[in-house]
Amino acid sequence: MKRRPGLDRLALLLALAAATPLGAVLVPTEWSHRQELLISSPGLIRVDLTAASFDAAGPRQEDLRVIDATGREIPSLLDRPPVPLAQTVRPSAFGVKLEGSTTVLTLTTGTTDALAAVTLETPHPFFLRSARVELSDDGVQWTQLDSGLPLFRQWGAEKLTLPLGQRTAAFVRIAVSGDRAGAMPFTGAWLSLAAAPAPALLPVEAQITRREEFAGETVLTLALAGRHLPLAALTFDTKEPLFMRRVSVTVREVREAVPGERTVGAGTIYRVALDGAPARAQLEVPLNFTAPTREVLVHIFNGDSPPLALDGVRLQRWPVNLLFMAPAFGRFALLSGNPQAGSPHYDLAGFADQLRAAGATVVVPGAMEAMPNYHPRESLAEAPLPDVPLAGAPLDAADWPDRRPVGIQHAGVQELELDLEALARSRADFGDLRLLREGNQIPYVLELPGLARSLNLSPAAAPDPKRRSVSVWQLQLPHAGAPLRRLVLSSRTPLFSREFRIYEKVSTPEGRTYENLLASGAWSRTPEPGVPLTRVFDLLDRMRTDTLWIETDNGDNPAISLDSVQVVYPVARLIFKVADTDGFSLIYGNKDATTPRYDLRLVAEKLLTSSRNIATLGAGETNYAAHNTFAGLKGGYVFWGALALVVIVLLTVVSKLLPKPPLI
Repeated sequence: MKRRPGLDRLALLLALAAATPLGAVLVPTEWSHRQELLISSPGLIRVDLTAASFDAAGPRQEDLRVIDATGREIPSLLDRPPVPLAQTVRPSAFGVKLEGSTTVLTLTTGTTDALAAVTLETPHPFFLRSARVELSDDGVQWTQLDSGLPLFRQWGAEKLTLPLGQRTAAFVRIAVSGDRAGAMPFTGAWLSLAAAPAPALLPVEAQITRREEFAGETVLTLALAGRHLPLAALTFDTKEPLFMRRVSVTVREVREAVPGERTVGAGTIYRVALDGAPARAQLEVPLNFTAPTREVLVHIFNGDSPPLALDGVRLQRWPVNLLFMAPAFGRFALLSGNPQAGSPHYDLAGFADQLRAAGATVVVPGAMEAMPNYHPRESLAEAPLPDVPLAGAPLDAADWPDRRPVGIQHAGVQELELDLEALARSRADFGDLRLLREGNQIPYVLELPGLARSLNLSPAAAPDPKRRSVSVWQLQLPHAGAPLRRLVLSSRTPLFSREFRIYEKVSTPEGRTYENLLASGAWSRTPEPGVPLTRVFDLLDRMRTDTLWIETDNGDNPAISLDSVQVVYPVARLIFKVADTDGFSLIYGNKDATTPRYDLRLVAEKLLTSSRNIATLGAGETNYAAHNTFAGLKGGYVFWGALALVVIVLLTVVSKLLPKPPLI
């Protein structure tokens, strides 16, 4: 009995599900990047890797991993279709004869396979000829396949291959036109057998960022959308009516401290019209390499011809996908960027052919995100550290009111996270932060990873005798001016619907007090199962005090309980490199300081992806001189007031010294 295709696919999926148990729980923070995979239904999933996926992953994408929402590894198959390679064979017989100035080549193929092309061999150094190609099954009846096909070798550009149209033939006959120089010598040929169809190529985002003209050569610099792209073809857009150019594609590299270039692809592009035939063009250079960087160089050899006018270039790559069985719908993640992760070995690989042929749901990964709290394995600590400056300009810290010692255990790249005290007392833009050692600044990179920390506080009831229907709670924070992002209120009261206000009481220099509203909104709860016990309020402004007030009007209802409050604040880190471990401090609190600019930003990417040591902040000490009002005379109101007073006194003295005008 013949099985239905639907049953075959169902059987395959069942077999795959049995062969792909969930893997171990990974440590996602060992991967530097992640992309969200939103799966709408369980089953076989095909992930179309983006340029960002290649850029963050290893050169062979060996570190790509799929995890579910719990961090458990999902077995996957990196589907890299094999590049079709045409097999070449010598013809069983090769004959040459002259018919006037025309050279006629007759080949006995000796094969029943379909023929893709024939490549001729000649020692002739410089020529431009046209060719006619004919096929036959018996050597008597001939069918013309094409004519006016260009053959040439000029200025390094060469075309000696003629297409055979994927046809089968026992004999191939090629007539090469002559010229005034007479017939050409040919010494042999190769037949290329038809290969398996090549997979459809995908476009690569690239642009010409530089074009430079040298003697007989044009060099283009192409910027790619990412590293590690498996490039397959480079196509030129040009309206030039007649040209032949040799092209090479290279990448920059350093060998034994000597910079240079490595050729990764080469070919010939042309547009030629011969013997009245329509113009023939070849504008594509085949490639088969993985670009190690985001930049490649294209050399166009012009010889004595003028530079080629180009409208642009187009790059294409081989398709590379990731296949896996999603056990359920939901949010999964694609991890990348772990130099220590080798290629995985899953049982899924045994179903590679079936997976490629089976229908799958196509998913495109989301935007590339830096892994929060990325920290590679300790063994990577031995990797070379980035070459970054270790010290900056000297700095007089007299105007910085707050100083904290920085504890460093090991030399190298450091990660210093600001605690709530430092966050509260530094500026919102962090422009007043300085790292110091022996009076010199230590360059750093500010990292804002989008993470947050929380602190649980107990609200204290603060009833208002004048408003008996209003519940008021007071929340005391450890530091004034904390940059809180949100508050999470928790209540076990089963049924209520209230409007809440969250504010602080701010005093003005004139002694008045007003309420600075930070958040407001409705909160309702019902006793049904699954209803959350919490309500999140996003704060509209940065706090100025250390006390929060929360209130709600109960109306004619009983008062609700407020069990706990969680305050949430952002994570900010300083990343820097040191050669020593003692004598470091962090200063902040100078509201007039300009944001520092360090050359370190030039290698920020390298620094941020290096293995880090954790630095810590010690107990603070206060520079009371910086807090003294008169210590800041150089820029405050007191200074200008004192200056005005001095000017008035001087004018008074001068006026008394001047002679009085005579009385009339």
